[in-house]
Amino acid sequence: MTLYTKYRPSTFEEMEGNKEAILSLKSILNKKNHSHVFLLSGPSGCGKTTVARIMAKYILNAGELSINEINSSSDRGIDTARQIIDQMRYSPTDGNSTVFILDEAHKLNNNFMNAILKALEDTPEHCYFFICTTEPNKIINTIRNRSTEIKFKQLKIEELILVIKRVCKLEKVKISDEVIETIAEKADGSPRKSLVLLESIIEIEKEKDQLKYLNSNTNIDDDPEIIELCRVLLNIKSKWGDVSEVLRKLKENNKLDEPETVRYIILGYMSAVLLKSRNERAAVVMDCFKENTYNTGKFGIILNSFNAIL
Repeated sequence: MTLYTKYRPSTFEEMEGNKEAILSLKSILNKKNHSHVFLLSGPSGCGKTTVARIMAKYILNAGELSINEINSSSDRGIDTARQIIDQMRYSPTDGNSTVFILDEAHKLNNNFMNAILKALEDTPEHCYFFICTTEPNKIINTIRNRSTEIKFKQLKIEELILVIKRVCKLEKVKISDEVIETIAEKADGSPRKSLVLLESIIEIEKEKDQLKYLNSNTNIDDDPEIIELCRVLLNIKSKWGDVSEVLRKLKENNKLDEPETVRYIILGYMSAVLLKSRNERAAVVMDCFKENTYNTGKFGIILNSFNAIL
């Protein structure tokens, strides 16, 4: 079992960050005539699905058998939609509510989204939906209009440090403050990534070797084709032709279909470069990609790339 799975928060007290989002959800659900469909949007690994699980259990009083988590990467077609609609007709197996958590919902296909529309509009009193996504722009407008959107943010470095220190204490391992701070800086605001990085160095004995590994594996889970775009954007000699060639390859391989993923990898790469040296070019690129691409999608990545080399 990975550290991230082992120490996934099971209560709100165990969570760091996104207190505003959690309070907003609690406030809405404590009202009499509240929404039954929530769109939880924000960066990867920042706690959207975890909050949905905790909310289902402790606020909506859904029993374990009545919390249904759907992986939208694989279960995303019309048959899955029909199964959900059929299940909504029945009372909860245990507890007071039936909850459906749609993880990575931006990967749902149009057949699913169109099939589930009516169900979202006329949700039975005992049914709730948490639609979790890093790219809400990919959710069709008719679903977004039926949802209450709650936005999640990246965790601050000091919040990630608390997460890492808590896990180190529970695992009874001693990691220096410098290594912990390095992990937090390289985790791109994601507690999941911070624990992936912690796990990657936990068996390395010497601090200098831990730091060396972290500094040479900043993008431990990043895509090499997107890293190539980072390198071209960072190169002061690059022309638009060089950048557009890489972008065309990314488009052909459907890598631009998840623009927020591309943007976070670029920001993480440039952040690592900037922390190592006073590279003004890295700062310029970060500035060009600082805004999310929820409304601009893949076209935003192309425009930001063009602006970065001007």
